[in-house]
Amino acid sequence: MLIRGLAGLAAILLAWLAAVHLFGVPDYLLPAPLAVARRMVFLHENARLLDHVAVTLGQLAWGYLLGLVLGIAAAIAFARAPIVERLSMPLVLLLQTAPKIAIAPLLLLWLGLGPAPKIVLVAIVTFFPIMTGVLSGLRFLPGSYRDLARVLRLSPWQRFVHIELPATLPTLLAGMTVASTLAVTAVVIGELMGANRGIGYLLAAGQESADTATVIGMVLLLSFIGWALYELFELVRRRTEERFGRV
Repeated sequence: MLIRGLAGLAAILLAWLAAVHLFGVPDYLLPAPLAVARRMVFLHENARLLDHVAVTLGQLAWGYLLGLVLGIAAAIAFARAPIVERLSMPLVLLLQTAPKIAIAPLLLLWLGLGPAPKIVLVAIVTFFPIMTGVLSGLRFLPGSYRDLARVLRLSPWQRFVHIELPATLPTLLAGMTVASTLAVTAVVIGELMGANRGIGYLLAAGQESADTATVIGMVLLLSFIGWALYELFELVRRRTEERFGRV
């Protein structure tokens, strides 16, 4: 899959290069790939590009971790206490259906311009796919597994660690894979709304100065990050299925 993806990327770059040269597209509309690469090198040497990448990845990681913990905890609570799900689901759906670009300004007003609003926004978008993945796995857990837990007199924590978590691992990893791509979008939205560091900040700065090469470079960088995360979780999911089989 990775080789096919790289081949597709190479084809896109060739088509991009051909379009620029054949149709004479001006640089301010669509710079050539080499011009974008030069701009990225310039940003690395003069604008500490790697520091901005580290800021974005840090916010992404903390927000994803928060969404993961909350999603798993909520799924367990919903599976064991349906009344909790009925009371909480309207709020969960409200947060998921509300445009994230509309939520971001509120988080900035409440939490300031620091990393907190970006982390919370990432947690919001990652929570739902992880929660639904784990909840689906718990709901379709074979009855024999529950009978085994009762026979062995496992505590709720032991039942989760030794029975429920392994059984829901495929659906959990599927939810984590989907959440990884959403997380990249969320952290950039947060940085576009208000930040003084990060990839989204550089993207907004390039837009304000009509620097098309910077904008395209940041978009490509974000796309590579999202692609890398997706491939990573897909690899973990496939290896898990090979080792433990499908549930």
